[in-house]
Amino acid sequence: MNTELLIRKLHERASSAPEDPADADSLIGFFQNFRPDGKAVVDLFTDFELGHSEIGFELNERLESLYQIAGDDRRPQGGRDAYFVVRRPRPIDPDAARRLADEWLAGIRDLAMSVGDHELVEVLDPAPTIRVLEGIPPKHPKAEDEKSNLLKSMEQNVPILVEQLDAGPVPAVLRPAYYFIACDAILRDYLMWPFYASAAGLRDPLLPYFRLWSHGVKYRIFTETQIDLYLPRVN
Repeated sequence: MNTELLIRKLHERASSAPEDPADADSLIGFFQNFRPDGKAVVDLFTDFELGHSEIGFELNERLESLYQIAGDDRRPQGGRDAYFVVRRPRPIDPDAARRLADEWLAGIRDLAMSVGDHELVEVLDPAPTIRVLEGIPPKHPKAEDEKSNLLKSMEQNVPILVEQLDAGPVPAVLRPAYYFIACDAILRDYLMWPFYASAAGLRDPLLPYFRLWSHGVKYRIFTETQIDLYLPRVN
């Protein structure tokens, strides 16, 4: 599909008009237009060439799950969320969270191998240990010299793994819109994975991360050999 036509069609769905029909950044905030239930957009890909393919159905199913998990975008104190936030996450057992994190890191390593990112493969071999905590996670350090190599690789290498796979022009157009769902590159790449699955030859390596996200789990990295998972505190 012509990318300018795709951008125009998406803006029509959102009842908006792009200043530049060739600018994919004009789609930032696109998915927020259809909250809280997403019913007007979960069949998005049935409008396009992918609509009747397995890829199209899988993309739609992931969007439907996203809207269901995030739920209402109204904040308790008033106003609306700018991004998709899981405000009422289902509790998760710490051991289950640890297993999902191990599976996610294994998936990242497999993905790094498939695109030839040997630096990331080495950083994840052996796999970091997983520590499970509860509560509000601290912020990562901002200064580069205070960051571990593991954190740098997760911040710099992981967000560009999937886009190294050749999936044609359509995913590139959609990546900004998907990224600003939650300003989360890994969530973006999970939601868009059906575009890339064939080129990667892997089975859903980012699904464990999505499951952690759906439970409100966040990760933090402060050392070279350990990743901390923060589970929401149960009231």
